[in-house]
Amino acid sequence: MTQQVLIEQIVAEVMRRLIPTASSAPVSSATNNGHEVVLADLVITADLLAEKSAGRKQIAVTPKAIVTPSARDWLRQNKVELIRNAASETATGTKESDRLVITHSSDQTIDRVLVDAARPVNGGWKRKSAESVDEAAKKAIGELRRESSRVIVVLTSEPEVAACLANRNEKVRAAVVADAAAVARVKSGLDGNVFVVAPTGRSFFEMRNLLRRIVEK
Repeated sequence: MTQQVLIEQIVAEVMRRLIPTASSAPVSSATNNGHEVVLADLVITADLLAEKSAGRKQIAVTPKAIVTPSARDWLRQNKVELIRNAASETATGTKESDRLVITHSSDQTIDRVLVDAARPVNGGWKRKSAESVDEAAKKAIGELRRESSRVIVVLTSEPEVAACLANRNEKVRAAVVADAAAVARVKSGLDGNVFVVAPTGRSFFEMRNLLRRIVEK
């Protein structure tokens, strides 16, 4: 056994122990055009690529996947393009497509935060607008009816009203959060799925940190 192979086996074993849910994730799936394959594995090795990706032009992996040196050699030798694909995020964490911000109020800071948050590297948050606090609550309820695993943030100048209206539905566990400590309390004590924030007066960095805290495990 070469030193390179040994290192990769050690890395794979460490990842398996650190993230036990990885074994329950789908291993891979191929797109309809036959040129791309999507791998959900957390550690990408040359052996895995040879087994799952032979003959493909592109390979998509999750944003957090570790690509070993031998895997990079395999990609180069076989002239295969590697893509970090947010849509391939799996059960190792919340899916990017399941992250939604509903905005009832907006300004330049919020717009900057949401443009930044929409990038795959920052979670790939989706955005929807609401004309009123009542509409914002209804949209949150509707989203959770369709997909109960969604994580929703409502940005509004009337946070208490939005949380109260949303909580009229049994699928919703909404709470107003003002900082990281409040996010932690709502997640541990309520298992919250709708986080309501009053964005007025908050800086870009405060808002970005709140979004990150909301989806942290």
